[in-house]
Amino acid sequence: MNQSLLYGAASLPEKPVHGSPFASLSDRWFELLLITIVLLVTTVAHALIGTNMIVVHFFYLPVIIAAHYFGRSLACTTALLSVLLVSTFVMIDPERYMGSIDSTIMLMFHILAWGSFLGITALLMGTLSNQRSKALVEVREAHIGIIEILSKYLSSADLYTKSHSMRVSELSVAIAEKMRLKPSLIEDIRVGALLHDIGKIEISTKLIKKAAALDEDERAEVDAHTVQGADLVRSLGTILDSAIPVIQHHHDHYSADSKHDGLHGDEIPIGARVVSVADAYDAIITDRPYRRGRTPEEAVAIIRQAAGTQFDPAVVSAFERVITLQVNDLEDEVDIAAAHERERVPVG
Repeated sequence: MNQSLLYGAASLPEKPVHGSPFASLSDRWFELLLITIVLLVTTVAHALIGTNMIVVHFFYLPVIIAAHYFGRSLACTTALLSVLLVSTFVMIDPERYMGSIDSTIMLMFHILAWGSFLGITALLMGTLSNQRSKALVEVREAHIGIIEILSKYLSSADLYTKSHSMRVSELSVAIAEKMRLKPSLIEDIRVGALLHDIGKIEISTKLIKKAAALDEDERAEVDAHTVQGADLVRSLGTILDSAIPVIQHHHDHYSADSKHDGLHGDEIPIGARVVSVADAYDAIITDRPYRRGRTPEEAVAIIRQAAGTQFDPAVVSAFERVITLQVNDLEDEVDIAAAHERERVPVG
């Protein structure tokens, strides 16, 4: 966290949350829309083109797309719908499909064979897609586990920031969900938040634990942990590439007028802007060797004051709503506990 936060910052008017209603649409809805459009286009082309059985093979396209994006269930459903559509066209105008076929019975046999192969294709492609998705989930869970181990190892070097990365990750995810970011982006933010301080491995434990204020050279060494962390994660290969922008830019200041080096405004990746607020909040409320932690109310006020200068106002707005909900939930739990306690106390 930048030390300027603890001593206040010029406030700017808070802006509304960016984005339109379409920003909340997930990739899954887009993929489903794509399958629907392809199926409709195939159906229209099938209805308009006056040709024979060759045209029905166009229906393999929406089935393969459904299998790739959604797996076996939707692929089989798309195949079944395709067979029903073609069967309807055949019953309405069987002559269109006859071609070299000399009888209606043979035509129905061809339709049955085509439908069977379409169903088998949907089943096999969908099964392969499901297995691939399961493998990806397992790999993702495995590397998340490794990341959590790394973050706990990093925290163990400094008792004052113990579990800091875990708390920042949880709050970052809550903010991202409140902003209705895409699930894949939220996952990247979660990983980036867990690793946002990984560069401090390169910094001496003595410096991290130092109780007195840091001098200019020491401050520069600590600030360099963002670049060092990004380089460290980059050296591990491509599997964590999506976390690198969060690690490298989570200390960049939002305002272009800031003297702080780095990116500014919307140039800063949205994940880094989210983690910046969550990181600052946890740092402000946590006791440090050189100061006591502030109350949550004081921390929110400090961050609100820095909206538009150090922080993205849209992220700050979502952050305030998350903290308000957390406080309300905590008060409700306290009230419920108190009510249960009163019920146990005998009257008279």
